[in-house]
Amino acid sequence: MATAVFAIAMRRRMGLGALYSARQQHDLGKLCFGFTVFWAYLMWSQFLVIWYGNMPEETFFVFYRLWGPWRPVGTAVFLLVFVIPFIGLLGVKPKRYAPTMVGFALISLVGIWLERYLEVVPSINGGAGPAIGLPELGVTALFGGLYLLSIAWFAARRPMLSPRLAADTLEREQH
Repeated sequence: MATAVFAIAMRRRMGLGALYSARQQHDLGKLCFGFTVFWAYLMWSQFLVIWYGNMPEETFFVFYRLWGPWRPVGTAVFLLVFVIPFIGLLGVKPKRYAPTMVGFALISLVGIWLERYLEVVPSINGGAGPAIGLPELGVTALFGGLYLLSIAWFAARRPMLSPRLAADTLEREQH
């Protein structure tokens, strides 16, 4: 998802504007929609196994994150990663309009970050409620910077698109 956001946002600066058509944009939107549905499937499957398996050691993990002080975070994760992108990406037009796709991809990224936060922090903060502070944001900025540096390093050393594919794409778009 992060790579999709980066590709959409940087396509003109990286010289890929002519090679990136509405068809590829729509395909990327379908991929993001598919990941949204896949995320919901994984979370529902996990919940069903824990619920019907009647595993007390696992039900505490789930219930602690879905009720009490962590309930707003759990609700936000569900809304940001599934409900908002699912409803927003149902149509064709949002998938073909780049700013809308960037918005939905960023919403999903924030939701996935919150999901990771919800999985880890309640176990280590000693019963306190959610509090996003400088350490969490700093680690996020660190890994985001490393991600961007690795893309810049790779883009400087390798062509962004195979020359054969670029010629085929340009030829197909002209017909």
